[in-house]
Amino acid sequence: MIIVFRGLPGVGKTYLARRLLQRRPDFLILSRDSLRTSIITRPTFSEEEKSFIDDLIVTMARWLLEQGRSVVIDGMALSSARRLEDFAAAATSQRKGIRIIECVCSESTALARLRADAGAHPAGDRSEGLYRRVKERFEETELPYLRVDTDGDAEENMQAILGYIENPPA
Repeated sequence: MIIVFRGLPGVGKTYLARRLLQRRPDFLILSRDSLRTSIITRPTFSEEEKSFIDDLIVTMARWLLEQGRSVVIDGMALSSARRLEDFAAAATSQRKGIRIIECVCSESTALARLRADAGAHPAGDRSEGLYRRVKERFEETELPYLRVDTDGDAEENMQAILGYIENPPA
């Protein structure tokens, strides 16, 4: 199974992905942020660089599914519906499911989180400007997904995520 966390910068995707891994240590996380810093000495955060890393993550996810692993995708806004479809195709090619968790919160919360993380987050391009650019291009998906509001209770969100992973709506 592929579990995808998507949403604008600062909405809590990484926080929830890490909490999920505490509950489900059998899942393996693939993070654009971690992969970028491990293979690119001086990241530019260009669209070309992001696309290259995203392509690698899709390929890695497909291979890990072939090995029988479940994968959590983090560190990507996944504002593009096409990129979500790439992950869905990877899951389908291995006869596995995909669960998309769309994280949302108020703009004031997201921007406060971005300011608090300034310089400490592996995604070195996180800023209010990035938030606004991603928000402008964020596309709705026709794929089924669970929306969680990270302004709400973290434990309730985690219970909803676990329920969605185990028992998605038909």
